[in-house]
Amino acid sequence: MAKGARMQMILTGHLDAYAASHRLSARQWQVCRHLIDCRTAALGGLELHCERCEHATVQYHSCRDRHCPRCGQRSTERCCERQRQAVLPVTYHHLVFTLPHGLNAWVEREPELIYGLLFESVCATLKAFGADPKRLGGQLGMSAVLHTWGRNLSRHVHLHCLVPGGVLSPEGRWRGASGSYLFPVRALARHFRGRLVSALRRHGDRQGGADIAPGTLNALLDELMSHDWVVYSKPCLGHTETVVDYLGRYQSRSAIRARPAKAGRCG
Repeated sequence: MAKGARMQMILTGHLDAYAASHRLSARQWQVCRHLIDCRTAALGGLELHCERCEHATVQYHSCRDRHCPRCGQRSTERCCERQRQAVLPVTYHHLVFTLPHGLNAWVEREPELIYGLLFESVCATLKAFGADPKRLGGQLGMSAVLHTWGRNLSRHVHLHCLVPGGVLSPEGRWRGASGSYLFPVRALARHFRGRLVSALRRHGDRQGGADIAPGTLNALLDELMSHDWVVYSKPCLGHTETVVDYLGRYQSRSAIRARPAKAGRCG
């Protein structure tokens, strides 16, 4: 049975009981109704007939809601297939850059700003490390997918990156990384932290930091700079396609929130 069908059955059988003890927003109700009605008579459909055997079948319309696992499946499959075709015959590395939870309140107020700066800071960090002549000395490629929640659906903003183990040299030649090692994670984390905090500080100076008082804003950013940030890196030895499929599952999916969540990609 398809995963989407299981979700639809769960909502059909248990949504009313859940809503009796949990408050749902109008948007959450709307999304749940879309998922329940997806590919059922409630949305109408087409009746198809075979002229030879006179067999008839009905194809019901999809809800096309971005939260629907059934409607997102085809988009996910297309995304994964495009990524598989672009994979090089080299070792890839799976990196994850995580925002500290101290930024969660700011993310809630200005998600587009924070997500955009996250992409920019991660891309700039990896680009700088790839171009460093003491490391690889060339142009680094990457694919990235933003996750805005954790396994328990709490806010946990992090960027997954799939990075080939090598660069394109200034002469246009492939220059591979040494063995299964790419970059030191502690150095990546410090560089990433410095770039993002600097970008947030500049935004705060110009815009007032999402209505955060200057003193409070500086204290928040100073506090963020005083702690280590989390960066994960691991080579995909023989299972690059597994990571591609893992990231692809989130490319066209979203948790059900009171208002639509923002997401983005970087290539």
